[in-house]
Amino acid sequence: MNFKTSLLAASVALVLAGCGSDDSTNTTTPSSITVKAIDGYLANAEVCVDRNDNGSCESEEVLNTLTNAEGEVQITKADVAHNIIVTAKASITSDSDKGGKLGNDFQYIVNANANISNGSTINVTPFTTLAYVNDMTLEEVAADLNLPIDAISGDYVSMAQDTENEDATKVHAVARSVTGTLPAEVKIVEKEALNASVATITEKVESIINAGENLDKVNIELDEKGQAVTKPIYTLDSYFSVGEKMWSTSLNKAYATYEGIDHTVITTPNKMTTLRYNTGEEEIFEFNIEGDDLTGDEGNERDTFIYLSHDVSIAVPHSAGDMILWSKKDIRNQDNVYNETFSGKTFFFISDDSTTNAPDPMMAKMVFGDSEVVISEDGETMLPLTWEITAEGSLLIDFPEGDNDMNFKVIAKDRNIMVTEDMTVNNMFGLFITNESMANSLMKKWTSI
Repeated sequence: MNFKTSLLAASVALVLAGCGSDDSTNTTTPSSITVKAIDGYLANAEVCVDRNDNGSCESEEVLNTLTNAEGEVQITKADVAHNIIVTAKASITSDSDKGGKLGNDFQYIVNANANISNGSTINVTPFTTLAYVNDMTLEEVAADLNLPIDAISGDYVSMAQDTENEDATKVHAVARSVTGTLPAEVKIVEKEALNASVATITEKVESIINAGENLDKVNIELDEKGQAVTKPIYTLDSYFSVGEKMWSTSLNKAYATYEGIDHTVITTPNKMTTLRYNTGEEEIFEFNIEGDDLTGDEGNERDTFIYLSHDVSIAVPHSAGDMILWSKKDIRNQDNVYNETFSGKTFFFISDDSTTNAPDPMMAKMVFGDSEVVISEDGETMLPLTWEITAEGSLLIDFPEGDNDMNFKVIAKDRNIMVTEDMTVNNMFGLFITNESMANSLMKKWTSI
């Protein structure tokens, strides 16, 4: 937590806009079917009944009720005669495996099953999605992946809570890792690419098991070059558990200049020791975790985490008006990026244009080609600019003569967000976000302060 020790802005309320409620409940009746969205359990996800059987969600097919905290929502017996699609929304949907909201959109689908009995539960998972995409049964998917059918067809999250159920733990690890490879809509899945990714992930999971390592709190991600890498996953409680270390800084230039980069160690339950690098000052803070909130100073300081991962976590202080980057890696060090990191991709760049404590958030859309990038901001589009990865590993965007170039050093990244430091401006940090709705949500939360 980047507790403010001075230069505090006036406290104002933080309005976190969202849809649905994690506390919503659904009552199963004998004449209804329970749909359960599982990666971990997906809360505040949309569910639609694909009544025209085209593998897509039309607005009139979407249920009025979002999934509850257990990933559940009710449908009628008549609805199971059609495919069921679950849509996870960045910044809205949450996953019981981790803290904060999701940073990407994706869909799961399950094939129609008109023979299911009233009062039953239909699980909608990455495995049912693989079955749909490949026109296979779940039994065939299980055999193809060498995974037990009872686990991939059941509630593997609940089953994995039995510490001796190694099969369910393995299936759960594969499921949450496969989720990161799924696109925003089932209809645009590239089958061969998805199957290759699933094979790579499954092989990596096997290697972790063979090495005798714990699968419970890890996720397998595919990097820019398609290589499988292992990343820890966290709830906010585990992120700030005893022995954990992290680095943080404000994304506001004024605060970042004054406070610099902090290194924090959780020394005892609910107590952190923070070293402020730019002054050498060490401070001890007491804190509490309340849902996605980190609180201190007897509740007078409150930071809400709106995104949480090993390398990139974003929190919004209720009292200051900036955003705080947290990372488990040392953000003083540069991260590796490649041409593949940007080429052919679209990012939404968010930064704070302010030179004071009062935030002035901006967002620009950047569409990268092989060597050119087109930047749009506030409805205006610039002429294409050239870009390259420098010998030092930074992203250089070449502006016309008379304008300052952008030279971004990437200091932290995951598959949804990259955090940059502009080497042409001291203490100027920014976010490259892959998902537009996630970027818009961050801007909305930031500007609502």
